[in-house]
Amino acid sequence: MNSSQKKIVDFILENEKITNKEVQQLLAVKDSRAFKVLKELVEMDIILKQGKLKGSYYTLKNMSKKEI
Repeated sequence: MNSSQKKIVDFILENEKITNKEVQQLLAVKDSRAFKVLKELVEMDIILKQGKLKGSYYTLKNMSKKEI
């Protein structure tokens, strides 16, 4: 897991969820880069996307902190 992905996971651990907009602010990146990092975490089976379109957010899969 790279540093951007770790920041996102840490944010979710503290806040239970994260949106694309929050990722943009957290990492100081544009929408497309935020989406790419989130997609990588989904493909790594670390987070789950909840909802569709503008109302979507991401949560951790059910796993312990040791597994992350």
